[in-house]
Amino acid sequence: MASFALVETVARDDEDVDVNAQPDVTKDRDKSIGGSDEPAVQNLPDAFMTATELCAQKLGLIAPTEMNQPMRWGQLLEPTIRTETAVVTGRDYRVPRERIVHPKYSFLTCHPDGISDDQVLLEVKTARTAQGWGEQGTDEIPPRVTVQVQHNLMVCGLAGADVAVLIGGSDHRVYEVPADTELQEALLEGCLKFWKFVESGELPPVDYKAPGALAFVRKLYPGTTGEIVKASTLLHQVRHDMESAKENEREAKVAADACMARLLDALGEGALLEFEDGIALRRQEVSVKGYTVAAKKRIDTRFINQKGKT
Repeated sequence: MASFALVETVARDDEDVDVNAQPDVTKDRDKSIGGSDEPAVQNLPDAFMTATELCAQKLGLIAPTEMNQPMRWGQLLEPTIRTETAVVTGRDYRVPRERIVHPKYSFLTCHPDGISDDQVLLEVKTARTAQGWGEQGTDEIPPRVTVQVQHNLMVCGLAGADVAVLIGGSDHRVYEVPADTELQEALLEGCLKFWKFVESGELPPVDYKAPGALAFVRKLYPGTTGEIVKASTLLHQVRHDMESAKENEREAKVAADACMARLLDALGEGALLEFEDGIALRRQEVSVKGYTVAAKKRIDTRFINQKGKT
């Protein structure tokens, strides 16, 4: 088990709680793999970036992710959620004074949101919706949270975690997640491969089909040297594929517009064009409020699922 110093006891009765006692979780983040890095390291579909982008950040090739409103509110609400979780679970959680380092792999670290006196890890989250979150009391949490929790359990050498989430600002839930040694071994293998890239100063191959790949490559090369680069045979094919894709996109748009025009012509001034599968094309008059332009009315046209009443 990793050794760590704990501070800030969070009492169940809310007494003597310093809600401003927050460790600097950004300190030395570029020198290690933390729990919040794990979804990207493993290239999970619900990660906020790819392993390549994360590696570029750690190598200083692109700027770190800037603080946004969800991140800021997550930090502000963390002490409150931790206190409420202590009331629900009956545990007192203490926040580690410094980041915790894996006893064998020094590049694996974590900044837990709390550790109880009976050695249960606390992970605090906020979420806009309940998507991915199962029934409280279970271990049904989103994949990106699962790997973060298992990373932190692996680093700390603990057997289980309380995962607390505040959904939509009012729905507080607590999940019980046991350590999964098989998953932790898989995560460790991925971390070892990733860290070799960091140590070598090289980037993992770019997944050009990943969401945000184009934006990432643009960030990676913000300036110009004036150098003239000759395109290879492969790049000629890539350019051809891009032009074909754009042309297909234009043709698909024309075809889709033509289909919609035919459907609307059949509907005329009717309200619903019903299909046997329960889908209907609906036309209804909606009001458009006036802001910088005068208020007006228009016809809203969209497909609806009558079976699901949505």
